[in-house]
Amino acid sequence: MLIQEFTDRLNKLLTPELYHDFCPDGLIVNTTPNHLPREIHKVITGVSLRMDLIMAAVKEQADAIIVHHPNGFWFSEKDKTIIDSNFANYTRELISAQIALYGYHLPLDGHNSLGNNITVAQKLHLEPNTVYRDLLRQYKVYDRFMQDNIGVGGEGVITDELLSEVFPKGYQSFNFESGKKYKVAICTGSGASELEESYKRGYDMFITGEIRESTPIFAQEHNMAVIAAGHHRSEVFCVSNLANYINENFNGVSAKFIDIDNPI
Repeated sequence: MLIQEFTDRLNKLLTPELYHDFCPDGLIVNTTPNHLPREIHKVITGVSLRMDLIMAAVKEQADAIIVHHPNGFWFSEKDKTIIDSNFANYTRELISAQIALYGYHLPLDGHNSLGNNITVAQKLHLEPNTVYRDLLRQYKVYDRFMQDNIGVGGEGVITDELLSEVFPKGYQSFNFESGKKYKVAICTGSGASELEESYKRGYDMFITGEIRESTPIFAQEHNMAVIAAGHHRSEVFCVSNLANYINENFNGVSAKFIDIDNPI
């Protein structure tokens, strides 16, 4: 599949234009001049861009990498012109190996079937109640009235056994009673800032990745259960789902999810 068609189909699927993100979404590094044809046959997906993932893609002879976290390319990073920055090192390796780089951050969090939050909700067998919109500035989409799944709410009985199935590499729990029916808010990754908002909306359980020092205190004082599964480990779902989707729907393109674990 030509890279332009591949890019167009990814963007149609993930609608990056709807999100006001911290990073570029879509094709970030095109290692082939635009006037030359480029075919995409093999794709590697991963949670975060890192040198280990690039080297794994080289070993797999991949044509493209798709990540959820385009490390080195966040808008907040100020060292992009420094020779030894991650931006420079990753770009050099990608160009040398002729591997295109794609990143989809919020578009993969918020996708209604491939997204991290909706997948966790499904795996926990939650009965959806309301779509829980994250109201903080960094998560707003341009259309304020568009419903999204950046945060997902649902209701169900949550047990240690079920959580261990969803997060097999472990999790921290605070003020949690296994076997109790909870109204659950889910915001994977760095979602600790949404704990108080979830409480205000009537949720009594919050599932996320990273938490703050104050998180267990808030949970105790407001009788709210909190599950922290790690930023990386709570966001393996979207890129794994995307690899499966590409294999099933993009003729002539194969995709493989590579999980390079990160306990944070």
